[in-house]
Amino acid sequence: MITELPLLTAEGTEDVRTRVYALREHWITRGGEPPAFLTLGTPSYLDVAERPESGHYERHGVAARSLLLAHFQDLYDLIGETLTEHLDAPVHYPDHLALPGFHIWLEAAIFTRPQAPVHFDLQYQAFDWPPGTDTDRLLSFTLPLRVPAAGGGLNLWEVTYRDFRRSLARGWVESAADLQRFHTKRYVPYTPGRLYVHSGHVLHQVAPSSSVRAGDERLTLQGHGVRCADHWLLYW
Repeated sequence: MITELPLLTAEGTEDVRTRVYALREHWITRGGEPPAFLTLGTPSYLDVAERPESGHYERHGVAARSLLLAHFQDLYDLIGETLTEHLDAPVHYPDHLALPGFHIWLEAAIFTRPQAPVHFDLQYQAFDWPPGTDTDRLLSFTLPLRVPAAGGGLNLWEVTYRDFRRSLARGWVESAADLQRFHTKRYVPYTPGRLYVHSGHVLHQVAPSSSVRAGDERLTLQGHGVRCADHWLLYW
């Protein structure tokens, strides 16, 4: 249910991290005080969900696009080449959707208990897709650039969104989180520089770290994809 692909060397990973930090003035604070959970880019799960009718996502996604392309065009090209080979189909970054962007957890935001939401990636439901789009063929991907010293990764349960809808209709569960009771959790540790790809419709959760040390951070690039005719559309 998840695939790990080589993408960046250790030197390449550190280079991308350095470029993210060079754009620190463009980071957006997403949590409370202290401001330790931030993003670089425009995540639909936050900027559509919080302002669904305002056009905030579209405006900020377009505004951030030129900045991200100016500093990470080579990275987007490499991700595109890697996913094209993996998926055996071309990929595109549509102009009207936000580019894949960065999650930044600084030390104060890194959690040691499983407090992140257990969820499916349903961001695609907020958008109108062109004819030929198959919203049953999805992907989500993560490129870790830095994880805490004690490790970081993803919790997965071998259950799909279709399974959840079936269980919900039968009254067996009330929320996606209820599925944890019936399925075994799998922990996938992240290695910086590797690209982790899954359908987005598998139940998952940002995994906690076992401990947090001074100076720890969790830095990842995130993105999603939808199959449209003979190609994939990538966004955040």
